[in-house]
Amino acid sequence: MTFCTPTQITTPFEPTLLPSAGGSENTSIVDLHDGQQIDLLELSFDELIRLQCQQEPAFARKIAATKKHTRERADVIRHAYETICMILDEMSRRQVTGRTLSMGMDSRYTRFVLDQLSQQTAQGLDGGVFELGFGSGIFLQAAAKAGYRVGGLEVTRQLFEEARSKLPERNHRNLWFGDFCSIDFADQTESYSLAYWNDVFEHIPVDEISDYLHKLHALLQPGGKLITITPNWHMRPSDVTALFKPHRSEAIGFHLKEYTLREVRQLLLNAGFINVQTPLFISSKRFYFSSPLDMTFIKSLMEPLLEYLPVWAAIQGCRRFGLNCTIATKCK
Repeated sequence: MTFCTPTQITTPFEPTLLPSAGGSENTSIVDLHDGQQIDLLELSFDELIRLQCQQEPAFARKIAATKKHTRERADVIRHAYETICMILDEMSRRQVTGRTLSMGMDSRYTRFVLDQLSQQTAQGLDGGVFELGFGSGIFLQAAAKAGYRVGGLEVTRQLFEEARSKLPERNHRNLWFGDFCSIDFADQTESYSLAYWNDVFEHIPVDEISDYLHKLHALLQPGGKLITITPNWHMRPSDVTALFKPHRSEAIGFHLKEYTLREVRQLLLNAGFINVQTPLFISSKRFYFSSPLDMTFIKSLMEPLLEYLPVWAAIQGCRRFGLNCTIATKCK
């Protein structure tokens, strides 16, 4: 999730901290990475942006310092996203003209995934869709309204509850809150025809990404598909880092690693998927696909050339030629 603004943040910011007093009922008070508290209502809009610029890198370092699959890491991740989501919510509430809050949602992706679900159903796969990191449930709501069984997981309590409120009660039993790798999905094995995550891949600790992929692979029926939307490394940085560092700097916020298409493709193949595709081209309205020719492999070979293009051209190249979107298929 990234807050986008037309200008970079360069002014130092020293927030006025409150005495630590965990469990405050004031919903405008957030716990920072070091346990200190701050009242968001006391900050201007620009100060909220600066606070995000401070807190995301600090939380990212804290996550990286924990060990994989530990309660400590899960708690740090939950704390990090709850804090940043509160900051982003307060920004959104102010509704400042000319500034846009973006959390990975794009109506094109919703239409695209629903179309893929329709194709899966036509091929006899009717297990529905599992979304990892479903946020406020906008996509799952659309899928449920289209008649599909939906399930998923979210790590932020506020977003989890918001999503539940949007979905029919029959779907609630398939919604999970917490750490994906620590939850037992044994009774969900091979129960979904499609899995989907949008702007989540890059937020996963690097030492856990393979475990996530293997677990998603296990949730899919034979012939099922995993659709991954993740910002390509050649667009870097695509998180809050873009507000205070120049283009082509490494992300140091909640994007714990931004991947090239080649890296994503190889990770998917290593997890057991037999085929990885990308759209041939993505317009402002729809996705276009090519013949069975493996354009994904060809694109992955050619993508280093993007570094020789102007930044704006590299970013457009990634977006238009689908270098940030993969569709991986499980063996039938």
